[in-house]
Amino acid sequence: MENRAYTLGAGLFVLFLLAALIGAMLWFNERGHLHGVPYDLISSASVAGLTVGANVSLRGVQIGQVQSIAFDPDDPANIRIRIGIDSKVRLRKGSYATLNYQGLSGNAYVELDFLSSEHELLTSSLPKPTRLPLHPSSWATLPDTGQQFLTSFSGTLGRVNAILTPENAQQLSRLLVQFSATAEQITGIARDLRPAARRVGSAVTHADETLRSAHKTLEDLDTLVADVRTHVGVLDAVGEGAHETGLAARDLEQALVLDTLPRLNQLLQGLSQNSDSLQELLEQLKQQPQSVLFGPQPPPPGPGERGFSPPRTYP
Repeated sequence: MENRAYTLGAGLFVLFLLAALIGAMLWFNERGHLHGVPYDLISSASVAGLTVGANVSLRGVQIGQVQSIAFDPDDPANIRIRIGIDSKVRLRKGSYATLNYQGLSGNAYVELDFLSSEHELLTSSLPKPTRLPLHPSSWATLPDTGQQFLTSFSGTLGRVNAILTPENAQQLSRLLVQFSATAEQITGIARDLRPAARRVGSAVTHADETLRSAHKTLEDLDTLVADVRTHVGVLDAVGEGAHETGLAARDLEQALVLDTLPRLNQLLQGLSQNSDSLQELLEQLKQQPQSVLFGPQPPPPGPGERGFSPPRTYP
């Protein structure tokens, strides 16, 4: 019985270990340590501090881990860092990596980034991982920058030493003395110019007042010009009215001379003719009033006509 209990306990313990191992494998798989989309980071500088399992972040968000660190088989002078990132994350064309360090602990990690203007996505697979450049951190470039600064500073000191010969030093000393004397003279001139500057300030104040008066005068002149323009507009309106009146008078004159007067002349001629005819009729009625009843008498026969009798002559 004891052997069976021991065997059962050992079997349960083995099963527990297997379950724990499977859980760990699943956890590593989810974290991307054992699997994930592979990318190769290529660096020509040192990657000291970077270890397998270090975090890989994209703009501050962890997306994977470092899987391996080794020399590049294609170029042994470079270092190849194999990383695996979450398959849900797609890098864009132009992506690059930077080696950074976490605070005071000094643990290195990889920071990925890309240009926001790029939209083409990268594809990578285990048989042919996509290669990305790994840039050194600012701390890594600090020694090179310091060395360049020291080199430049040393060259500057050498040129200064070459310039500062004893003769040049004496000449520089004389220049400094002359410069000091010139500065004192400039100070005296500035002291003498202070009253003139005050007078200039007063003149500027008067000029400002004069400009204000001139500005006011110009404003009054603008008002006067506006009034003159108004009166000129009224005069133009009166002139246009007079012109229209002259045109109407000319039209009336043309109507009277060319149309009304000829008609009136014709009417007067007709009245004159009718008046003559009426005068003849009145004379005839006065001489022959019976013509109203019996009609007008025929005129007496003339010579050679029937009933003609010559007039009698008396001795």
